[in-house]
Amino acid sequence: MLDQFREIWLVDFEFTCPPGERPTPLCLVAREFRSGKLLRVWFDDTTGPQQCPIPTGPDVLFVAYFASAELGCFIANGWPLPCRVLDLYCEFRNLTNGISTPCGSGLLGALAWFGLDAIEASEKQELRELAMRGGPYTQPERVALLDYCQTDVDSLNRLLPKIGPTINLAHALNRGRYMAAVAQMESNGVPIDTNKLALFQEHWTAIQSRLIAAVDADYGVYVPTNSAFDPSTQFGQAVAAVAAEREIDPHELADAAVMVWNQNRESEQAFLNAKRSARSATRLTSNRLNRWEDKGKDYSTWPGLDESARELAGTHPELGIGHGYESDTTADAPDYAGALWDVLRDDRDTVLPKHSPEILREAAEIVVRGGDTATDVRPMTFKADRWAAYLMANGIPWPRLESGALALDDETFRQMAKRYPQQVGPIRELRHTLGQLRLNELAVGVDGRNRCLLSPYSARTGRNQPSTSKFIFGPSAWLRSLIKPEPGRAIAYVDWSQQEFAIAGALSGDAGMMEAYSSGDPYLTFAKQARAVPQDATKKSHPTERTRFKVCALAVQYGMGEQSLAASLGEPEIVGRELLRLHRHTYPAYWRWSQGAVDHAMLFRRLHTVFGWNLCVGPDANPRSLANFPCQANGAEMLRLACCLIVECGIRLLAPIHDAVMVEGSADDIDAVVAETQAAMCEAGRIVLNGFELRTDAEVVVYPDRYEDERGVVMWDRVNGILADLIRQSPVMEPTNQPRAIF
Repeated sequence: MLDQFREIWLVDFEFTCPPGERPTPLCLVAREFRSGKLLRVWFDDTTGPQQCPIPTGPDVLFVAYFASAELGCFIANGWPLPCRVLDLYCEFRNLTNGISTPCGSGLLGALAWFGLDAIEASEKQELRELAMRGGPYTQPERVALLDYCQTDVDSLNRLLPKIGPTINLAHALNRGRYMAAVAQMESNGVPIDTNKLALFQEHWTAIQSRLIAAVDADYGVYVPTNSAFDPSTQFGQAVAAVAAEREIDPHELADAAVMVWNQNRESEQAFLNAKRSARSATRLTSNRLNRWEDKGKDYSTWPGLDESARELAGTHPELGIGHGYESDTTADAPDYAGALWDVLRDDRDTVLPKHSPEILREAAEIVVRGGDTATDVRPMTFKADRWAAYLMANGIPWPRLESGALALDDETFRQMAKRYPQQVGPIRELRHTLGQLRLNELAVGVDGRNRCLLSPYSARTGRNQPSTSKFIFGPSAWLRSLIKPEPGRAIAYVDWSQQEFAIAGALSGDAGMMEAYSSGDPYLTFAKQARAVPQDATKKSHPTERTRFKVCALAVQYGMGEQSLAASLGEPEIVGRELLRLHRHTYPAYWRWSQGAVDHAMLFRRLHTVFGWNLCVGPDANPRSLANFPCQANGAEMLRLACCLIVECGIRLLAPIHDAVMVEGSADDIDAVVAETQAAMCEAGRIVLNGFELRTDAEVVVYPDRYEDERGVVMWDRVNGILADLIRQSPVMEPTNQPRAIF
């Protein structure tokens, strides 16, 4: 397999990388696999990075573990990227995808899988923290980091012969090719309106309160939380001290502190309650979790955690580990188990007290700014009894828990908002925004670019799984309007039209599905083919029927049953049953192919994509997940190939978004950039689908305009209206030329 390469270099970097920033390389260790030649390089702060010490041509194989990190260091140093990349992380994930790995999917986990010795996890963590600390470093610290870096290279040297025989080299190099594209995207980042973000962060407490007031005017379900300043209490004494120090009214400070505390308390208490429920469901106390990690194990080995985490994500959105399934989107689910593990690692089980310095500091700033921010905005609490009264007055039946109490989880609100969009939709959007958004976690560098780890190949389908709080496309849709090109620049959001419908039709060879896709509106054509609407029906004349058949088409590809489909539509179960019957009757070849994939998986215990991304299938596999895998995983292959083609033709690629990409160019050249991007995406589609042609759509945004997601326009306008009022009421500040600190 490796004889075609003149040299094989095993490479590892140590680097620092604060949130939102590009990496700053500290040192490099590289070893040539055959000769054993060793290079140890420390990057001096005074001289900067030197020229690349290893060859990068097509006759040289570059080997790393999670290569996008190493390739990001290449980019930071201004070095040319290697032509041929073999990422042993990708190959280990591909080898074990769907199987529980006792020690995780990191380098230590891969070594343990093959029975190879490795550095102790505790020692590795200590040295990783030393690298993350940043310089300056003493000479002994430099030697320690170089030695640590070399242990990873030595581990690669032992791992390559073990994992090598399992690799299809052509497929592996294609995956390494994508890791180079990931490094480019993580380096480029997404341009953010940092001035607007800073204003949101500064006024977020007041914005939340006024959002409540604006939306609740039609509901009356939020009530003020009363408070009083009492200097004899611990809270009162703390307020008096801060008020004297800041020379402000202690009564105003107490009111503001209670406002801040209550707003924090509601979300924090909901989070802590959800965490307690999660501990009970998973049996993962903080002590038990620590003992598990002390054994060198991670979340992927805790029995049943993935299934439990997925259930908890839907029933307890306050955990912030994912939004759950949305029928009108095709986004991959996040890494629920990993996210839940991180939540449960935190052993804090009480909210911050009112007298805490953090609460009083924020309250003092509110009072100092003055105006309505301090006097008119009051802490508000959602009241279930008032919501029950609203529902009764409007004749809305509402699901209840076994205890008889109203079900107030986000999934219930989401489903009911589909049935009653005018009555439930606004309050659901408000609760979702207040409960999910953490503005300070958005990773933005000093250059105003959102950057975070894209986590390629993390999902079972091989899709990326970036943090839902750090990545600009993770939080609520309205926040995406923070994306704004810089002066003289433009961005474009380019996506495939009905990608998964096309994949299903092309891979199954279902002529009806391919005909429906080629019509330009597969969902309305599906309705016509099923004889549910007249042949001359249009999107305008039959919008309800089109929506039903659209939701059905998407639900089928997710393996949803008739009950879930009916719930997504807000219709009786019989409607979901009939829609599924019509889909089976209209597209029989697709259903044979889909069932064939499930049968193959159960028989051979494996599924794979056109480019060899594997799924190992256990005896307890969910048939619906197996049926979903071919469309989702081949869609991921298509996106990865498109990203490679886009980067390799010189386009500045900013981000992958499931079935879309965001690219950037000058305002004058953006049309040409879009045309080249669309050509690359069409080429990727033809390659994956054996010549079948997919359409693409493009949305171009030129400075000074900003990007908009249509689902978030109303909330964006509402938040900005509130912000404008708050700024008008704030004291006029003297202009300054100094840069503004955001974090």
